[in-house]
Amino acid sequence: MICDAGGGTVDLIVYEITFTSQGRRLSEVTKGHSASCGSMFIDVNLGNLLTGKFKRQGAEIPKNVIQTMVETFAYQLKPQFDGEEDMYLALPRNKCFDYIKDPKSTGIDGGYMSLKAVELKKLVFEPVIKQVLTLIQGQLNGAKSCTAIFMVGGFGSSSYLLQRVKREFGIKVKTIASPSRPEMAFVCGAVYAGLNPKIVTARVTCRCYGVGVNERFEEGVDPISFKIIRPDGARCKNRFSTFVRKGQKVQVDECVTNSYHFMKPGSTSNFSISIYAIDGYPPRYITDYGVSKLAEISIPDPFDPWDSIGHKCCSFLNLVLTFHRAPL
Repeated sequence: MICDAGGGTVDLIVYEITFTSQGRRLSEVTKGHSASCGSMFIDVNLGNLLTGKFKRQGAEIPKNVIQTMVETFAYQLKPQFDGEEDMYLALPRNKCFDYIKDPKSTGIDGGYMSLKAVELKKLVFEPVIKQVLTLIQGQLNGAKSCTAIFMVGGFGSSSYLLQRVKREFGIKVKTIASPSRPEMAFVCGAVYAGLNPKIVTARVTCRCYGVGVNERFEEGVDPISFKIIRPDGARCKNRFSTFVRKGQKVQVDECVTNSYHFMKPGSTSNFSISIYAIDGYPPRYITDYGVSKLAEISIPDPFDPWDSIGHKCCSFLNLVLTFHRAPL
């Protein structure tokens, strides 16, 4: 499992590693998942903690001063937090601190503010860490087995986050580690993927893909407004024909083929087919909530001039969708 914990989001995915004659290859086991629980939310929690401390002393500290303190914490203290040791935050030079009634009760002494490890864990780190642990558990639930978790990204360099992941999943997962420069992993991975574009052999679709078609009209099920009459009977327009479902494993460069037949349109000779996607189960109609149109593909007229006389009313077409290396 790769857990890319950054400033804004945490992105996770599980790969299966296989060794071939061409070298090591990766195959997605779970569809990637992302959530907004990055390290910036730790900064937000710290800002709220500091504001509350000062307000209890009757001091109104300007927002820009609080922001400076948060930035100092983020760059100097946050990566070193281990959950055990108290931390000492350097105060910016500002007269506003002179109006604090009891500086020592707030932890201020000698230009520094002490932050207890207990309150940092409970109020600053844990609300975010717990969300990350929930995401990891979700990926483990989707994989049959997982032998390693690698923590990367800026937030992935947090010793406390690594410690909590080990404590939570150390029994289930054999290896839980972070590289020497976790914040550089994304860049290094991008370069490696560019040099070895075929290293990923299969992906798990994050959405359901299909096309818009006309299906047999079902009385009492399909809306009357979608009913059309054709030579082959009553049809329902705007139906969704599925190519791949969300969560389905697709080989890189795999071709998925569906067959359709086109009716001679009459006065118009324009033929096209539209591709749709939805982040969920296959819908019945392309007009359902959440369905988005990705593309409309023009198709050469499948009927020759002789067909216009009326000797042929339908033509069969094989539609092939190829899923390349980009995330699905």
